Amino acid sequence: MAQSRITRFFGKRSANDDISNSDCSEDDPSENASCSHDRNRPTELDGSGDQLPSLTHPGASSSSKKLKIAQGFSHTWKESRPWLIYVEKEGMYCTLCRKYNKKPFGRTSWNTTPSVRIRLQTVKNHEETAEHKDSVKLELELVHTKNVSEVLTAPQDISTDAMVEAFRCLYFLCKNDIAHTTNFPKLLELEKVLGNDILSRIKKGNNAKYTSETAIQEFLQCLSEVIETDILTEIRKSDSYALMFDETTDVSVIEQMVIHCRFIDPSGNLCVRYLKILDALAKTGLPHGHEADMNELDDTVITLNADTICTKVVNFIESSNLSYETLRGVGTDGAAVMTGKKNGAVKKIVERQQEKQTDDHNPNKLINKALGQHCAAHKLNLAAKQAGSEFSVIQRFKRVLAQLHNFYSRSAVRSSGLKSVQEILKRTLQETGKVNNPSETRWLALGECTLKLRDILTSVVISLERETVERADPTAAGLVNLMTRFEFIATLELLCQVLPTVNRLSAQFQKSQIDFCAVKIALTATTAILNQKAAMDLTQDISVIGQKMESNGIKLKYNSGNLIDDVNHFKEKTQVPFIEKVIENLHVRFQDTDIMTAFSAIFSRENYRNGEPEQLCQHVETLCEHFAIPKAKATNEVKDFMFYVTAAGEDQFVTQDDFLQNLTMSPDTSIYSTSFPLLAKLARIYRVLPPHTADCERDFSKLKLIKTDIRNRMGESTLDHLLRIRTEGPPIGEYPFENAVKLWSQKKVRRYKIRLK
Repeated sequence: MAQSRITRFFGKRSANDDISNSDCSEDDPSENASCSHDRNRPTELDGSGDQLPSLTHPGASSSSKKLKIAQGFSHTWKESRPWLIYVEKEGMYCTLCRKYNKKPFGRTSWNTTPSVRIRLQTVKNHEETAEHKDSVKLELELVHTKNVSEVLTAPQDISTDAMVEAFRCLYFLCKNDIAHTTNFPKLLELEKVLGNDILSRIKKGNNAKYTSETAIQEFLQCLSEVIETDILTEIRKSDSYALMFDETTDVSVIEQMVIHCRFIDPSGNLCVRYLKILDALAKTGLPHGHEADMNELDDTVITLNADTICTKVVNFIESSNLSYETLRGVGTDGAAVMTGKKNGAVKKIVERQQEKQTDDHNPNKLINKALGQHCAAHKLNLAAKQAGSEFSVIQRFKRVLAQLHNFYSRSAVRSSGLKSVQEILKRTLQETGKVNNPSETRWLALGECTLKLRDILTSVVISLERETVERADPTAAGLVNLMTRFEFIATLELLCQVLPTVNRLSAQFQKSQIDFCAVKIALTATTAILNQKAAMDLTQDISVIGQKMESNGIKLKYNSGNLIDDVNHFKEKTQVPFIEKVIENLHVRFQDTDIMTAFSAIFSRENYRNGEPEQLCQHVETLCEHFAIPKAKATNEVKDFMFYVTAAGEDQFVTQDDFLQNLTMSPDTSIYSTSFPLLAKLARIYRVLPPHTADCERDFSKLKLIKTDIRNRMGESTLDHLLRIRTEGPPIGEYPFENAVKLWSQKKVRRYKIRLK
């Protein structure tokens, strides 16, 4: 029995040996075996992307491999071995040995013939062969890298469309004042839920997800730089630009300075653009031309003085590669540190401007000097405020307004009581709303407050009387006593007549596109209106308020017992003197300098029709000397232009603004820029001079929406990028996201490339 079992066993082994002897083994492949291979298999690629020769060999039999090739090949073996290639039903190849024609142990396995022993240990043994190590060394020398995996694993590129969509999502967050670093990944997840899986399309590998804070900040920087580059390019092309800057304190108690620019674009349009926000007290070195020890340096960076402001502005101009020769004006809020005649920031900036233009080899070179300007809206606010400070009745009125606002704004119960009174009496009074804040820092606040109080005066007094009776509130009782007096009602009506006129002028001054030509016209019209207000009889208006109050049980206290006598006395002592003082302050604060007088004369239609040529030429020479323009050529142009305007007829220019508009238009659409180039240049200078800094004030409001209590650690550069996108960024459908993606891809060498179109 045992012998028969042994015979049968060796008989089976013998049969296997017969089969194996005809097989193409990996150690001794038979070149004469009758093995047929499929020649139609797709061509394999090596690690560099080149086509490999056929991965079959003539001695490999598909029937024999079924016995030797195991079914346990794992693709995880290839993760750390990018050179390993597995062909189904054949075996394993080494792309490096094939590339450099290396034959381990002098055999063709792993090279022209496959290794059919599918074991991890077989792969490891091949890695240790001298031939394989030589091929690895050759590959490293070829590409100058120590990471073979990077060489052989060609990373997949990132689609431009996918990255554009990611940039668009981030732009949406920034444009709408939404925290970008925390919400960008969440927005991508939302896009995935909605069927647009941006995240998977930009994600490459295990660590290239592009949702980290660093990646998001890089995206943000590129979005901002595209906008900034376009703006600076336009400014550099213009022959006239002016800067406006102002400072404020943000939520982190950091002094921030905002810089805006006005310039004429190639089409002749006046443009106003945001440029930069700077930490005004951050260390930037010593001011120009100042030598000091460390103690003095520390003092300069902790004090917002003229040197600090000058250094910030000068550094920005020079780092942005803006020309001093085309800087025509500097606009500020009029503070002494800005406009001081001896040591103001504007004066120091102009000194630096002159120094940079000085040429020792050309002493006759014309030097341009920027013109400092005080914000017209600030001047108007100061004119009205200082006029009221000279009248005790107006000062008492403002104190009552402030006390009244505090009385209701600091108590929800009192505010609710006022609302209840208005609800009960809404059929008869039709008064709704609350007392506004009469803030003196906001240009239009006092006028808005007085108009609102006149509308709800009766309900407010009734509410105060209720507080006095039901809660015995002494403040309410005192307010009732003051607000039912004739002088309070008369002052309220006077300010309701005067302040809307001043506010209307202030609103005109705050328009971005306004120039000094429009400022002068609006100021003249406002002065005429105020003169009419001074002669106005307030008897009828005060009588209407008194009747409305008395019909609701509120008795008005007259000084003399006669309304007409009290109105006449108020007009003589308060109304007329107050309005005259406002007009006087406007004339004092809006006095023209020699430069502004010259501009007004040159660009006045009447002067060209009825003026004297010699006077106009004198004004032109004044401007030419200040703004580095050849005098002789400019005066000749003015004389010729005078004859041209006379010959053109009455309807050639309707207003003074027509002079500026036609002269600053592009030469393609207007003959004036070509025929009178120096006069057109003066017109462009006149238009870019900043009449206000309202654009900076608007940026302060946006700053408070961006840098909030929750985001109080935001850095200066991030704040600058966000504010630029918020202020100057076009609508999301018009932004050139492809440019931002291209800029991002070129910032540094990236492992994964962008497939740029």
